[in-house]
Amino acid sequence: MNNKGFTTIELILTMLLVVIIMATITNVTYVYRDRSDYEQTYTDIVNYKNSLTRIIYDDILNTADPVVSINKQTDYYYELVTRNNVRIPLKIVIDTKDTTTNKYTTYIEYNNIIYEIPGSSDRLITLDITNTKYESDTTNGMYSLDIIFHHRNLENDFRIHFVVT
Repeated sequence: MNNKGFTTIELILTMLLVVIIMATITNVTYVYRDRSDYEQTYTDIVNYKNSLTRIIYDDILNTADPVVSINKQTDYYYELVTRNNVRIPLKIVIDTKDTTTNKYTTYIEYNNIIYEIPGSSDRLITLDITNTKYESDTTNGMYSLDIIFHHRNLENDFRIHFVVT
């Protein structure tokens, strides 16, 4: 008798082999996707930090009317004061609920423009206000401001640091 075909055991083993290969490919795909998400989040936050720092330093180093001091109003509200006594507001807003989208956001509002921190709508950003420092040394006229924030999915903190002399 010459039966041509597969036995049940051969079919089961073939299907088992296909399932194992698919599970391995799926797992590798998830690992690469997670790594890509991590790197994209890191890049977004670094770009945010660098952009905001550049925008504020453009005002600090403005040759026509440079910032000469940083006045602390509250733990979350500062004013950068220029030589001509123009006051530029800098607010740190943590977990404010947007009533239209029902999402929470953490952002820095500088000169009445809102700069939302990437990941804050998912409540992944925390600002450590105890480490947000305001120091003034009136003897040499040096002022500094540090804003430190942390993304829950990333290992390191991000610091926005301003110095006015």
